This record gives sequence, C-alpha cells and structure tokens, in this order.
Amino acid sequence: MSASSRRTSTVITSMAAAALALALTACQTPASRPGAYQPTYPASHKASRSDAVRLLRSAETLPAPARDQQRLRAAAILYELGEKESAKEAVVKIIPEQLDNTLYASYAQVYGSLLADGDDFFEALDLATSPRLEGAWAQLPRSTALPLRNLRADLWGLLGNLDSAISERREISYLVKSDGAIVENNNGLWQLLTQLPSSELKNRANKSSDTQMRGWYQLALLGRDTQTDISSQLTALSRWRERWPAHSANTHPPQALQLLERLAAQRADSIALLLPLSGSLGSAGRAIRDGFMAAHYTALNAGGATPRVMVYDTGTEQPFEEIYQNAVDAGAQFIIGPLNKSKVSNLLATEKLPVPTLALNYGDQGRLTNDLVQFGLAVEDEARQIAQHAYRQGHRQAMVLTTNSSWGQRGAEAFREEWQNLGGSVSIGKTFSNNSKFANLVSDALLIPASKARKKELQGRLAAPLEFTPRRRDDVDMVFVAALPQQARQLNPMLTYYYAGDLPVYATSHVFGGSVNPNRDRDINGVRFTALPWLFENNQTKQDIEQQAAPAPAFARLYALGADAFRLYPRLPMLRQFPQQKVHGLTGALSLSADGRIVREQMWARIEKGVPVPITTVEPLSIPQDNGQLTGNSEAL
Repeated sequence: MSASSRRTSTVITSMAAAALALALTACQTPASRPGAYQPTYPASHKASRSDAVRLLRSAETLPAPARDQQRLRAAAILYELGEKESAKEAVVKIIPEQLDNTLYASYAQVYGSLLADGDDFFEALDLATSPRLEGAWAQLPRSTALPLRNLRADLWGLLGNLDSAISERREISYLVKSDGAIVENNNGLWQLLTQLPSSELKNRANKSSDTQMRGWYQLALLGRDTQTDISSQLTALSRWRERWPAHSANTHPPQALQLLERLAAQRADSIALLLPLSGSLGSAGRAIRDGFMAAHYTALNAGGATPRVMVYDTGTEQPFEEIYQNAVDAGAQFIIGPLNKSKVSNLLATEKLPVPTLALNYGDQGRLTNDLVQFGLAVEDEARQIAQHAYRQGHRQAMVLTTNSSWGQRGAEAFREEWQNLGGSVSIGKTFSNNSKFANLVSDALLIPASKARKKELQGRLAAPLEFTPRRRDDVDMVFVAALPQQARQLNPMLTYYYAGDLPVYATSHVFGGSVNPNRDRDINGVRFTALPWLFENNQTKQDIEQQAAPAPAFARLYALGADAFRLYPRLPMLRQFPQQKVHGLTGALSLSADGRIVREQMWARIEKGVPVPITTVEPLSIPQDNGQLTGNSEAL
C-alpha cells in the first residue's frame, strides 16, 4: 500500500474507531425492553475479543431484535480491536429490515465504517444516507446520531461532495457537547470550507441566511485572502472575533487558527531568495520571484511585519555553494531556493544546513531532518491524486494516455504505481507526441480495428449483409490523460468518435492552458482535471501579481508557486507539528510528508461549454454500458 493510500485508510480508520466507541453505547437496548441480554463489565473493563465471542454466542439463543443487537455490539468491539473480517462476518448476518430506527442507525454506522475501510466508499455512503434515516433523526439518541453523522461527513468530504459534507458538519454542531468534540467538528468544517474558492466563499458569506454559517464563510474567506502573511491574518482574525464574540469558531477555534500566535513569534526577520534570474531557467526563476515579491508587497501594504528579502541570481557561473554561503553570511535566517534539481540534490547530500531551507524543486529522495523541505509543481502529486479520486469513485480498470515528454512519463509512472497499489489495473497504455495521428492511436487503444476485422470475417462466413457498430474494448472504465491543451483537444473528440464517450476522462492540470476560450476548449468538454486554485481565485495576492507582472498564462503556475513559497515558509513548523494540517494556497492544499516533501492536493474542475468550473459536489458513479452491437445475423464482435 502506498503512503497516500495509507493516509486515506488512516482517516477512515481513525474516524471509524472513534465513532465505534460511541456505537458500543448506542447499540445497547434499553433495560425496559423484554428479553434483552446486557452483560455488565466493571467501569475499568476494556472490551476484549472474548467479550465479543460471548456476545455472538449468546446472540444465537435470542429472538430478534435482541439477537441482532448483540451482533452489532460484537461487531463494534471486533472492529475497534482491528479484527475487521470477523466484525464483517458478524454484521452481515444482521437483517436490517427487522431493526427499529435506533438499531438501524447503529447498524448503518458500524457496517458503513467497515465498508469504508475496505474502500467501498459509495456503498458505505448509500448505507449511511439511507432514505429510512431521513425521517428518523429526531428520535435518535445523540450517542447514536453523532457517530453516524460523522461517518457521513467524512465520506462526503472524501468523495469530493463539499456541499453535503459542510451541511452535515453544521448538523453535527447541534449535537456535540464536549469541548473536544466541538473543536474536532470545527477542525473538520474548517478543512472543508477552506477548499472552496474565495469567490464562492464570498458569495455564500453575503447570501447565507444561517448566521453561524455566515460567520464561518467570513472566517474561511479571511483564511484564504490574508494567508499570505501571518500578521495580516492575525489582525483580520482579531477583527472577526470582535464581530463574532459568541461564534463557535471563536469559543472553540480550529487548530490552524490556534497556531497563528506561535508561528508569528517564530518567523524569520531576514530571508534570501536563491533563483536563476539568468541563463536557461531565467524565465522560470523570474516568474517565481515576481510571484513571491507580489505576495511580499501585498503583506507589506497591509501593514504586516514582513521580513527583509535578499535576492540572489543562481543562473551565473558562480558555484551555488558560494551563493548559498554568501546569503547566510549576509544574515539570512531562512533560504528559499534553489530551483535547479541538481542543486537540490547537492543540498540533500549536505549533512547539515546552516539555516532552514525551502527548496523549490524535488530531489530523488526525501530528508528526515528539519533543515530542508522540498516544494514544487510535481506532476506526480497530481497523478497520485487522480488515482485516489478515480478509485474512490468506483473505477478499477484504467486506460493511460500520456505525452512522451519527461513530465508526462513521470505522471504515467506515478499514476500506475498508485493505481495498482490501491487495487486497480491498467488495461492499456499509449504514449503520443504532437505529431501523433490521434485517430489511429485512440482507435488502436480501444481495439476498434480488431472489432472491424471480426465483422469482416463473420460477414465472409455468412455471405450476408450485417448492420454493424464496432465494439470497443470492455476492460476499461476510466481514462487517465497527461497532455498539453493542443493534444487533449485532439484526444478527447477521438474517444467519443470511437464509442468511448461514456468513459470518464481524468487529466492533470496541464490539460487547460490557463486562459478561458470557450470556442477553443469545447473539444475538451467533460474532462475532469486537477486545477490550481489560482485558476478560480481573485484575492489580493493574485490581483497584485497580475497588476505588477501581467503574467502570461503559461507562467501562471510559476507565479502561484512563488506566492505560495512566501505563505508557506513561516508555516512549516505548523505542518511539521500537525501532519494533518494543510496550507491552502494558490497551487493547492499543501501538507508536509515525514521526509520533508510538500504534497499538493489540487482542486477538482471540469470543462463545461469550453469553460473550467470547480467541482464541489460528488458526481454520480457512471458504469460504462455495452456500446457496440450487431443486428441481424450476427454475434458479438
């Protein structure tokens, strides 16, 4: 199992384990119910496997619904002990139709957690959102409703249905009572809200009729718009608190907000920016510098306590080690750079760096010390994110279509590795260039020539005319694409032409050129892709970059990288101390791995009528249907 899939499993497992602890109480039958068997344990007793076995044995002697109640309690104990297969064996014997609403809710929570842990996310969500439950919430005990609602919120968030997950977190806020539970729910709500674009947050903050949610939207907007500088964020947070003294996020702030004061005290007063401003990488280096300085001046103009910034050109013939040491000697307390991959490798080979450093590329390995963090626009992050998302959507058989460039091949390799680790298979892979004949490439990948050959052979044997529609291969249920815009505009129509229009296409962010042109991009309608939040943001940092540098769309990713480097470096202690926390930047939601590599999770978008739009609700699972047939004297081809 890959590191990313382990993280997904950990989220579900930790969620389920906490919920199941409540389920043990929720599954108890009231004492007044006749025939109920209630084993009693000392207060200090921790349920064990032997307790679960006793419950299962006694269940066989009891009538319904007491029998299924015992099985539920046993399944919950077994799951909490990590014996998931045994837990599932117990729960599948339950007849849910015979349960009352309270027991059914507990059943949905226990079995749903088991299904989610086995990656059956949609089946788990179907169970947890059963229509039977909608009319039963008012009569459910809080100890039963709360873990089930937590499961629903986590599943919706995992599957990308932000709207439903946010609504569920709001419902949970009415149920939670303890300080710890309130903070935990507020943490979850904060993580969901900060995934929405600023424009959407602003719209909801203006229109929401729910006073508490209006405060949340304003707070999340504050987090997105002023995150470029901690001082500005603290000032804005102080004003928000004055306006919302009784708000839940004020009385029980999310962890990310609690850390701001500590981070403000730890930030560096002087930093050095080490980038190639000349030479072959000069254009890229200057774009990153402009993005970084735009974020810096935005913070400065807002009155923030910004550090002194020294800029060094690493594109000259001067050895990088000398430039680095010159920056340290000049008083730099933090260094950002280099951009060149080989120079990053040199830093990785250095036993100990004199000051903390944020490299703007990735070497071939991580680093377990605190002195170096690697951050860049790795296509591998996007490819792994696509694999995880498509797998959660229920897809298992992939077609991989990638450009022959080095980044395309790295993306294909990362997708294959993650996809296969999750349990998916790759049915066919094809590589192309700008000069490829895309009609032939797609036709061959879908086995259309083989279908036509079978038709010709059959027609020859029957000596009779046949009504014929070619049949594409049936061992593919999704397509992974790593392509530039001009390549994708040729690929996507060919998939439709060759009877694969029902296959969902998932692409990396490279599929969109950066500027909206509906006439040009209508050929990629329907394509889902991982998008930089930059695309949908309109905050002050982006406005300043566009005004100061007028960035070409091709450099947008690099400007965003520079701006995020400015907002990221003072928050590294937070990410290191709390690995589940994320910095929501213009390049994605940024988290820190144990070996010092920043992992980016981008937004999801879809091309509709030639225009990219953010995806904030879960899309229904589309199972590809049989799409080729013969009529008359025929057989399947």
